[in-house]
Amino acid sequence: MSENKDNMSPQELADFLLNEVRLLCRESQHEQALEVVEQAIKHAPNPTQAWIIKGQILFGLHLYDEAIKASEEALKYGDNAEVLKLKGNVLATKGDLEGALDTFNELEEIAPEDPDTYFLKGSIFAEMGKEEEAIANLEHAIEIRPDMGHAWYNKAMVLFNMERYGAAIKALNSAIEHMEDATEPIFIKGMAHRRLGQSKEALECFLTAAEMWEMRALVTNSQSVYLEALNAIENAIELDVANIELWRKRGKLLYKLGHREDARNILTNAAELCVQEDNIVGALGTYELLLELEPDNDEARKAREEISSLHKKNEH
Repeated sequence: MSENKDNMSPQELADFLLNEVRLLCRESQHEQALEVVEQAIKHAPNPTQAWIIKGQILFGLHLYDEAIKASEEALKYGDNAEVLKLKGNVLATKGDLEGALDTFNELEEIAPEDPDTYFLKGSIFAEMGKEEEAIANLEHAIEIRPDMGHAWYNKAMVLFNMERYGAAIKALNSAIEHMEDATEPIFIKGMAHRRLGQSKEALECFLTAAEMWEMRALVTNSQSVYLEALNAIENAIELDVANIELWRKRGKLLYKLGHREDARNILTNAAELCVQEDNIVGALGTYELLLELEPDNDEARKAREEISSLHKKNEH
């Protein structure tokens, strides 16, 4: 490999090193990636791309000032839309909204046909509370690229915050159509329906979002995603408080989040309520869920057997 490196032109060597940097980043070896990217910067005839990658790594490590310096080094080689996007995003993350807006204004000068230009400007205006400017820029982004799901979503959020819930729902429908992961827009759509007093539609959205988040949490084992699912279910319960299935889901999610005593109490109370309402099938299903979560729960097993026995007697 060293022989091959010796035969490479400076640009070929820089490209080779940047590929190595990308591999290291995929393996989360960021410190080593930074060392290699420095070599790429030294060898590249035009190190703009190497500086961008360095800035992106530093941004990911929350080293914002260093990331800004990297983007400024890249800009020494000429205006570059990718560099300005990076610099503006870092400034925005740092909370320097004015600086970010100035940067995105520069971006507009060199990339007036790029939908990201107006998406980024619109998002900054939204953060600033300048709703009309935000909507105008987000709509410009959508005009250029109608399938830009995250622009539709950000527009919907601005409209939602302006309490224009009907318009927000229309924008959310477009976001849901064009976003790969539409769970959050579906949940916000439920919130908008709820604000409009449309309980049935809201409930459907909350249940769909909860199911999508729970499926993702099962794959990723992410506590934060389980929390999102729980939040959706709790919103659903507020609309349909007597729905035993929702209480079961709430208990199961609390158990997954480690709140085992709370989950146990919720499921036990739900089962007892089912018994009081002569919903024996519901009570059995609830105790079966509790035993699925806690196979050694003798009280739940005993209660299930008693109810099962009672159910059989009633059948005869």
